[in-house]
Amino acid sequence: MELAELKSLIPGLNEKKHAEKICLFGWFLHQHLGKAHFQPSDIAVCYDKLHFTLPSSFSGYFQNLVRHEYLIRNASGYRLSAQIRDRFAAEYKPTGYKVQVTKLLRDLPASLPNLAERTYLDETLICYENGAFRATVVMAWNLAYHHLCDHVVNNRLADFNNTWQTTRKGDHKNGARVIATMDDINQELKESVFIEICKNANIITKDVWKIMDQKLGKRNSAAHPSTVNIGQLQAEEFIDDIVKNVVLKIV
Repeated sequence: MELAELKSLIPGLNEKKHAEKICLFGWFLHQHLGKAHFQPSDIAVCYDKLHFTLPSSFSGYFQNLVRHEYLIRNASGYRLSAQIRDRFAAEYKPTGYKVQVTKLLRDLPASLPNLAERTYLDETLICYENGAFRATVVMAWNLAYHHLCDHVVNNRLADFNNTWQTTRKGDHKNGARVIATMDDINQELKESVFIEICKNANIITKDVWKIMDQKLGKRNSAAHPSTVNIGQLQAEEFIDDIVKNVVLKIV
């Protein structure tokens, strides 16, 4: 969700009192931008982007919100209390796009060949519906990558091994190596190398490889400590792209 969508989702947002707007913008920063904490300056940016008139000072509002336990403060900044998060979650239902993404995931089992992939799918959905967007990205990648690995092992092993041996001769200087099982893939090859060999073997198209290569970078940002924010919008884009253009294309 973009900040402009919040304005559409909450009629009369500009007319609400500053204390309520601060909480709503804090909820947006938590829920949709993936921020664990925020500062008054982050709230000021929200005001500015929506062309709302700023209060003369945020200090008194933040102090009152902390005193009434609407906000919790620590060394990292401010965060909304569980009470306020739950209230907003109940009042402001998911966007239509979120409903579409959830349906995309729920309809997917019919297209998945084995239980392992369905486990990854279930965990992706659990993470997404509970707002764990970094974990959502990681599990959605696992779903797509496992799907490709399973396809190679069951349908394209000869093509894969031949291409591996001819395009990466340095990997075989001590004798030809081959992939026979899923475990072999995990032990022998980095994910980036595996998908590149799949591209060179025409197991996946160049366009699918580009998507997977880009999504692998996003997965790495989500899985490792970084300053990159992974919010709802980023998770939804990741799921939509990797399911429609990778999982459903590899058959």
